[in-house]
Amino acid sequence: MSCRLGWTPRLITRLAWVPLVSALVGCAVAGPSAVSPAEIPDLEARLSQTPNNGDLVLRYAAALFAAGRCDTATAVAQRGTRLEPANVVGPLVVGQCHERADRYDDAVDLYGGFLADHGNAPGAEAVRGRHLIARRGQATAAARRVLAEESRLAAQPADPQAVAVLPLVISGDPSYQPLSRGLAQMITSDLDLIRQFRLVERLQLQALLDELQLGQTDRVDPATAARVGRLTRAGRLVQGLAAIPPDGSIELEASVVRETGEVVGAEGVDGQFRNLLRLEKELVIDIAARLGYTLSQAERARVLENGTQNLVAFLAYSEGLAEEDAGNFAAAAQHFARAVAADPGFTQAREQQGSASAANIVSQAPAGAVTTFASSGQDVGSVVAAPVADAINSAVGDIASTGAEQVTEGSTSGDNPAGSEANRTGIADQPPASSGGGSVVTIRIRVRLP
Repeated sequence: MSCRLGWTPRLITRLAWVPLVSALVGCAVAGPSAVSPAEIPDLEARLSQTPNNGDLVLRYAAALFAAGRCDTATAVAQRGTRLEPANVVGPLVVGQCHERADRYDDAVDLYGGFLADHGNAPGAEAVRGRHLIARRGQATAAARRVLAEESRLAAQPADPQAVAVLPLVISGDPSYQPLSRGLAQMITSDLDLIRQFRLVERLQLQALLDELQLGQTDRVDPATAARVGRLTRAGRLVQGLAAIPPDGSIELEASVVRETGEVVGAEGVDGQFRNLLRLEKELVIDIAARLGYTLSQAERARVLENGTQNLVAFLAYSEGLAEEDAGNFAAAAQHFARAVAADPGFTQAREQQGSASAANIVSQAPAGAVTTFASSGQDVGSVVAAPVADAINSAVGDIASTGAEQVTEGSTSGDNPAGSEANRTGIADQPPASSGGGSVVTIRIRVRLP
């Protein structure tokens, strides 16, 4: 039989789990089918004859899971995993039972441990997808806990080396709202390269903001920012503002807001929209200085090389982050695929494309389908990611024809990626504005569209 699948953008956006399972099972001739609770008596009889058949033990665990019998399913799956440690069925059964019981920490640890040991096993992308879903649940549960204990936490000192980067506030053209998350994540990623700081994870921070139901204008308030810092145990917060007017140059401003609400004067640099990503690097160097740390040459080089310098890819990546934060995994995967198509070397986008694709599939899978993930040499990510990338190639071409993206092609000659504009204004060479406890760094970005 032929296993070529005819994927179209409409099919992808309206993807249902059952047709995908049918296609995968049809292509994996020797692979197991979805399991049903009705199989439990037969599986028990077969296991009485061959009790150490790992595949059979795990199928029995999956049948118990499909029947909603998590306590027994967990014990059986753990035994099956001892017999077949690289089989994804075991961690998927146990992990999802943890999730159902709101034991997200246990689920995250289990999925993460399996991926560390067997990340290349058939079906491992299914575990990666559940890992993302469990981490989101973990972050939400943690945010609710800290809000319930806010009065106690307020009396405890925050970690002076912990840094949280809030989503930037974007004003102006609403189509650029995703840059709020994209720029914040890139700043976080760059600062994370510096061993001096411990970065608050984006999922954790976003879950707290969601629970607080803070709008963009609320996040600008220094008192609110200080509260977020206390709740995340971060001694310092990076808070940004990005204004995108109809005309004018990019202006980056950085100011420090202390825990008391005192605002330290800001400095700024100018640049062109096409150099936004280079200016972000200059900004990170400035932020590090204002947080009391001067980058070494090696650290500076790592920051400048991190991420992408392709603005088309970065805009698509930012859209993917916004969709992922909203729980729209299918849409997130398509945006991340657009980012990878524009810049195949954009590692962060490629990794998040795979996770979002897998999360979209496993979140729709019925319980009995857990056995099908190990049925093929192709993992969930490879089955889904390539068709998504093919489907959006034409969209990338359409996007590249817009004025904003035409100016992002290539680089501007004579620009100094190490931060020439920052050096001319003296921002990167300033002493830190705050060397004490918690503080908030505020960045203002003004963008002119060519």
